[in-house]
Amino acid sequence: MGEFDNDDGPVEGNKTSVSTLPCTGCGADLEFKPGARELVCGYCGHTQAIEVREGAAVIEYDLNDAIARYLGHAQHVQTQGKREVKCQDCGADIIVDTGGHTARCDYCGGKRIIEEELPPGVLQPEGLLPFQFKGADAVEKFRKWLNGGDGFWGRLWVKLVRPSALQQRANVEDLHGVYVPFWTYDTQSHSSWTAQAGYYYYVTQSYTDSQGRRQTRQVRKVRWVWTSGQRRDFFDDWLVCASRQYYGTDLQKLMQQIEPFPTKSLVPYDSKYLAGFRAERYSMDLKECWSIAETGIRGECHSRCARDVPGDTHRFLSVNTNFWGQSFKHVLLPVFIMSYRFKDKAYNVLVNGSTGEVRGGAPLSWVKVTILSIVLALIIGGIIALVMIFGGNNGAQQPSGGAPASVQESSVPNPYDLPVSFVTPAGDENWQVQFQFAGADEAARRANWQEFESSLKEDVRRDVAAVLQGDPRTNNAALARKVQQRLDQNYRLSDGTARFRAVRVFRSTERR
Repeated sequence: MGEFDNDDGPVEGNKTSVSTLPCTGCGADLEFKPGARELVCGYCGHTQAIEVREGAAVIEYDLNDAIARYLGHAQHVQTQGKREVKCQDCGADIIVDTGGHTARCDYCGGKRIIEEELPPGVLQPEGLLPFQFKGADAVEKFRKWLNGGDGFWGRLWVKLVRPSALQQRANVEDLHGVYVPFWTYDTQSHSSWTAQAGYYYYVTQSYTDSQGRRQTRQVRKVRWVWTSGQRRDFFDDWLVCASRQYYGTDLQKLMQQIEPFPTKSLVPYDSKYLAGFRAERYSMDLKECWSIAETGIRGECHSRCARDVPGDTHRFLSVNTNFWGQSFKHVLLPVFIMSYRFKDKAYNVLVNGSTGEVRGGAPLSWVKVTILSIVLALIIGGIIALVMIFGGNNGAQQPSGGAPASVQESSVPNPYDLPVSFVTPAGDENWQVQFQFAGADEAARRANWQEFESSLKEDVRRDVAAVLQGDPRTNNAALARKVQQRLDQNYRLSDGTARFRAVRVFRSTERR
């Protein structure tokens, strides 16, 4: 947003949109050279720079105004010298130059295609990402991806589960560089949330083992506390594909996998970048795609609020999100679409024409997969057997009545001193809280103390500070009773009895 804001709506006017450009040297068609801002002639080698006027920027428009007022007046694609090729199998709409020829659909490879006049009212893109490499480089990247990429584990995985002859027999049949239509959305958001935050604590549980001996173990419990919060977020260039070809098919997943696109590198739209490539017309309008973007952004806000909930876990999270300051732009992003065939089956592949990210379908060797599954099952089974054998022996050698290794033998402080400090308008307050740990026997009191030190200490300190801040002028005996009541209410052992007893409070400067 910022310098790209335009509250007056899309700028009206005419722009040149002819993508067939003759070479001034020999008259042949110029093509855009990926990775450079220039056109090149494939016959005589003549080059022509693509001029970008100083201060040119990719403009973003106010979303609500556009939906309400401006879509009928926005800048549209010039239809002169262009036609639309429509696939009767998958419905793709590809804009090509008059006089251009195509025998197959770029997406599904279907041959049932018809030519139509480009319909009026097609919005012109505000910006695009130019292709950064040629089709031959895209095929090379595909071959590398098919072999497992650069990493050792990727190559190992391919050797373990892919057919051995895949590299040699995977024949690329179709390769097309297509500018795919997208809407990008910016928005501010405010989310308020409520949830129950869960704090883990542990209690000691007694049980009888298989040999009839009494043992103790630590059992995790959760203390639930209602909490709430709010946050503000700004979402910049949230991308939504505006082509129906990428919804409900394997192309939808592949497109998501080759993202992100570096939208910060968008350049103002110029039809010269389209020379030698094809551009698909959007088949999903601004309002429809905003609904998709809104759903995705709300999901992201919910996830961020979930991370804001304090404690160790949470439940009953409820999030309410509002948006304002929405803006949009229509852009074209570069994608190489290819298909290859292996053993009479076709697989689709997409290559990000800007970053080079490759994703696609690939066959599995079920013989290799079966062998790998058996080997893994044997390894896991062997590990479980070893754990049971040696673990059982260790358990049998434990002396009768011995304490578990996790239980420390250090003595329980009696009484326990907990310093509590807080700030008041009159200055700093420093207090001492003294109490004993409850428990039926020494082991239970030790477990209570350990749980307090590991997970409850700061919570107890906060609760005590809240009581002391409420009425610091009350005498110490009365304050001790109030602290005891608060601790009894919030902290209990598994059998329901209070965790702490014999509570005393006094200022740090007072004599005990």
